[in-house]
Amino acid sequence: MRTSLSILFFVLLPSLIFCKKSDVSPSQKLIDLDVYTTKKEKFNLSEAKGKVVVLDFWATWCEPCSKAVPVINRWKSSVPEEDFLFLGVNTDTEASVQEIEKHSEKLDMKYKSVLDPDWKLTENYQVEGMPCLIVFGKDGRMLYRQYGLQSEDLAGLIVRSRVWND
Repeated sequence: MRTSLSILFFVLLPSLIFCKKSDVSPSQKLIDLDVYTTKKEKFNLSEAKGKVVVLDFWATWCEPCSKAVPVINRWKSSVPEEDFLFLGVNTDTEASVQEIEKHSEKLDMKYKSVLDPDWKLTENYQVEGMPCLIVFGKDGRMLYRQYGLQSEDLAGLIVRSRVWND
């Protein structure tokens, strides 16, 4: 038994030493971070306080992400624009800005996307799969997280939106 524990210790120790520490700490609220759209427009997430913020984490290679866009577009059109901000968060590390922009146009994405190639937002909000929707209340606190999105989810999201907007 002692030998097994010693072997396990020496096998795991190097992996613990070389673990990469995240540049951002996990947060349950909108963080004060400058992000850039595909059009190179600077945007700070903390400026969105006072609105319900919906972050859609997606990538060009993610087929379920592409299928979620029409659902998000319909959801967006069902809520008051002055009270909600829908923002795509593109997590591609290798696609060019032009490829990302072209893909979002092909999908007819009705909301802006910001770029997260170094995964600061992705790691901060501990996104573990895509598509991932994260909703923040008007006070900037996280209210909801969902992995995957299908058209059957739309009615529930619309009902929740009324509660989130109060």
